Amino acid sequence: MSDPCLVWLLGLALRLALSSCQRADLSGKHPMVTTGYGKLRGVRKELNNEILGPVEQYLGVPYATPPIGERRFQPPEAPGSWQEIRNATQFAPVCPQNVHGVLPEIMLPVWFTDNLDAAASYVQNQSEDCLYLNVYVPTEDDIRDRRKKPVMLFIHGGSYMEGAGNMFDASVLAAYGNVIVVTMNYRLGVLGFLSTGDQSAKGNYGLLDQIQALRWLNENIGHFGGDPERITIFGSGAGASCVNLLILSHHSEGLFQRAIAQSGSAISSWSVNYRPLMYTQILAKKVGCSYGDTGDLVECLRRKTFRELVDQDIQPARYHIAFGPVVDGDVVPDDPEILMQQVGLSL
Repeated sequence: MSDPCLVWLLGLALRLALSSCQRADLSGKHPMVTTGYGKLRGVRKELNNEILGPVEQYLGVPYATPPIGERRFQPPEAPGSWQEIRNATQFAPVCPQNVHGVLPEIMLPVWFTDNLDAAASYVQNQSEDCLYLNVYVPTEDDIRDRRKKPVMLFIHGGSYMEGAGNMFDASVLAAYGNVIVVTMNYRLGVLGFLSTGDQSAKGNYGLLDQIQALRWLNENIGHFGGDPERITIFGSGAGASCVNLLILSHHSEGLFQRAIAQSGSAISSWSVNYRPLMYTQILAKKVGCSYGDTGDLVECLRRKTFRELVDQDIQPARYHIAFGPVVDGDVVPDDPEILMQQVGLSL
């Protein structure tokens, strides 16, 4: 040890080891993933459970371009890329909604109505720039398993009018099932499903958001350790109806392999809006838009603030919806019951 050169080398090795430990600790607390659009910095969450390991969370990840301005009432587009490391440690804003508004309690889940104030706290931060998803990746002993994991995309319910993926912490499901779980926000109500029944506003934008999220997952979930050939979509209530409609849509063909529909289907009385133009005209009248020409009507609605549109009280018939999926001949090519008969699907 008296050799100065050896002492210097040992000192250098110690400094490098300490530096490496510090970097490893930092990277463990804030894991990094490089997607096809840029780098993400997530956060590791300890579950304080002997059985369940930590979960890496990547929150507020954009899966589409913000549907604002001229993109309102339009299908989603792929997101832009970014150069710097993007922080994915906090939830993004949720899609505009009126949680204390127009839906009768009978149309909402019991857990939602029994905890309305708690649910409302998750949807205070609202913006039309809301097309984001959250990725929950399980680890074992702080090490991510190299084997590709199955993936589950959760589609929330809320009568197509309320809710957000942010409300559901998927950490425990991810850790317990050793599966990557993804939650998402999609456009709701007027902004997600307004339709004039013609080319001016075809509707089904919320469904198209879900399809765009599936495209994003197919392109990028491999970077998180997920298997794009083992994607399951699942949802409850209106989310289950969306799952059923995605099964029937050619737009989502090949984007997922399994589906779970809980407490809802595409043939529920409330699942599809069969009178979209009528409700669009009611909305137009309430906000001062002329509805003689559907093209002019839609342009007028684009000029309104989202609060002017979302806060309007438009009451549909009991167990029906004012704004939801429509039979547009494309995303939903025909009546769901007919489509289900054609493919031999029964619920």
